[in-house]
Amino acid sequence: MRARDLAAAVAMIACARITHAQAAAATRTPTPAAQSAKPTPNNPSENPEDIRARLPRPTPLDTETKFPPPQQPPDKEAIESNAPGEPDKLGGERPVLLDGKPFPERRPYDPKFPDAKRTRFASAEAKDAGDGTLEHPWRDLQHALCALEPGDRLVVASGIYTGAFRAGGGACRDGSADAPIQVFARHAFLKSDGSGAVLTVEKAHWQLWEVQIALLDSAVPGLVIRGTGAHDVAIDQTHIYEGNGPALVMAAGAARVTVSNCHIHQSKGIRIEDGASEVTLVNNHIHHNRASSLTVGGGPAGSPAPRSVTVLGNRIHNDRAPGIELARCDGATIQRNRLSNYRPDEDDKTGGTAVVVGGGCRGVTFESNSIMEASAALQIGAEGPGPGPESVTVTRNYLENRLTTDATAVAVSSGRNVRIVNNVVDRYAEPFRVAAGTSGVTVANNLVIEPTVAFLLPPEPLALFAANVFGGQAGLPGRVGTGQVVASEWLAAHSPGSRVIQGVDLEEGDLGRVRGFATADAGHPVEGLAFQGRAPDVGVAEK
Repeated sequence: MRARDLAAAVAMIACARITHAQAAAATRTPTPAAQSAKPTPNNPSENPEDIRARLPRPTPLDTETKFPPPQQPPDKEAIESNAPGEPDKLGGERPVLLDGKPFPERRPYDPKFPDAKRTRFASAEAKDAGDGTLEHPWRDLQHALCALEPGDRLVVASGIYTGAFRAGGGACRDGSADAPIQVFARHAFLKSDGSGAVLTVEKAHWQLWEVQIALLDSAVPGLVIRGTGAHDVAIDQTHIYEGNGPALVMAAGAARVTVSNCHIHQSKGIRIEDGASEVTLVNNHIHHNRASSLTVGGGPAGSPAPRSVTVLGNRIHNDRAPGIELARCDGATIQRNRLSNYRPDEDDKTGGTAVVVGGGCRGVTFESNSIMEASAALQIGAEGPGPGPESVTVTRNYLENRLTTDATAVAVSSGRNVRIVNNVVDRYAEPFRVAAGTSGVTVANNLVIEPTVAFLLPPEPLALFAANVFGGQAGLPGRVGTGQVVASEWLAAHSPGSRVIQGVDLEEGDLGRVRGFATADAGHPVEGLAFQGRAPDVGVAEK
């Protein structure tokens, strides 16, 4: 069914009269347009439309508007940080450029849901049980879910649907690769009855579009994908908010799940639990959560860590816990995300870390992301006994902190084979803090602007510490073990290609325009990382 016909069907179910032109306007779902190369300064709403899920458009026909999704106005979101005293300091997420284009790069994502082979209908206002046709829609949403066949699309009409709905068990069916089962629910609101997750999917090849889940401070999850039968599931343009439990859970057995263009906030975020695999989060807006926006793993020792997690192009900010917490994982790619505003709690002083890579992780790549205003941008491993993370690469990221004088960009407390390469660290007091007992740590080709201390390193040499450029005064200190050193002198003796240069900065916030020295071919080769020219450049740009 085409978008125009879908609009007419929804209108008939709601017993409302709207014109053909109004129907098309209300339901058209255009592919996001290409974004302007230059973002609007200090304006968080310069997010491309594919990152902010489109919200229900209130009209007199939308009976669900008694539960409007709580939204911060863009002007308020532009100045809010976690600390109440800081709005006058923080002017929003400052635009960052790479050669004149937004960094990280924005890329629209279209899940390409296929046309339905048959369209069925459900309405909370139906006069009888119905048969799923347009004239006689199903009244019971649970019955409707289990009556769907491969290739069906269920259109859920405006209304409020309260319960713990489940697409699972023997009653509900799987879709197939060429005939998925779809649930389209733009103007419907699903609400918890407190007995369990609002919606659980345990079947294969299901696709959810614009499902609205109002948790309303309930502790139950909003949407759960679980079990070995739940694979090839796609969730797009969905909005889940205001809960005391997680908004979205990928539980053990779930595989090949893609969550795109969704809006999740004021809940306990997204959880990818032990035993889940091949989960992709792309172009979502996740913020102001009561826990981490994204938690990966964290189950008991011996359970299989989440495998092949991909996090692309999301905007994540203002959470009460780290924005991304990788407790346990076997392969994770974190790329092209924007994280911002992670400050310690005003009362108990906890928190303030944007990204945590825990001891149960291996094979993590953190690349081409920006982190703005976090007391600690990345925490890798933890102090104390226990294994640290293994094979972690942090490359071509922009890390900026302008609000506090005691922040750390990258702290490596434990771990093996950790590489911190070709990043720009802007005005962090401590750019690199590496603890004793770590092994195989590489710190190379980074550009550090105006640190308070150049580095904090263990007494034993790192695997490689080379070609890092520090923009600062001649007497800039460093620390090795328990002793303080003059950074320029120590670098000259122990770190090939590293130096301290006064006046180094970015021209107009552009990572490709560095003032004060020539970045091209000034770096040191790092095994497994590609570069152009005779040698790698220093910083994010590679020309």
